[in-house]
Amino acid sequence: MTAYGVHPLSRNHRTHRDLDSQRVKALEQELNSAAINVGSQLASKDELIKQLQEQVNVWRNKYEALAKLYSQLRTEHLDMLSKFKQFQLKANSAQEAIDKMERMEKNLNAKNLELADMIRERDRARFELDRQKSSHKDELDRLRREINFANERAEDATRSKSSEVSHVLSKYNRQIQELEDSLRVSL
Repeated sequence: MTAYGVHPLSRNHRTHRDLDSQRVKALEQELNSAAINVGSQLASKDELIKQLQEQVNVWRNKYEALAKLYSQLRTEHLDMLSKFKQFQLKANSAQEAIDKMERMEKNLNAKNLELADMIRERDRARFELDRQKSSHKDELDRLRREINFANERAEDATRSKSSEVSHVLSKYNRQIQELEDSLRVSL
């Protein structure tokens, strides 16, 4: 007993208990920080996935626009062929028919060139879309692997911290038991 009526072992016991409490709080703060970090990583991965999906939609829209243009050009091409035949039937003289045919052929060649360009552009867009899909799939797979790895690390950290806390508590319980045993022996 001290002059203030507080036993020194009781004060030591309180000090150890306060230290234990502080250590537990520090470990809880570390766990919370790790959880926030993992959540932030998951949010950035979700944003990247959203951006990739938006790019896929842009390429899909480009492809659909090219397909519509191709269809329109094909219809115009068929219409021009039909008109060409009608002009040929209605021609009164061989020269008039030749002149009209030359004009139509020039137009047809120009349209064929446009059509060939559009087909090349359509094929290039298909190739680019397929490449983008493949790239996006690879990126999504990589992101999923990273998320799984981050989850495993978070679980490992949680288990490790839990084990450390259990070890510290066991150690202090053992020390308390030893102190109580030594008190009993000295009394």
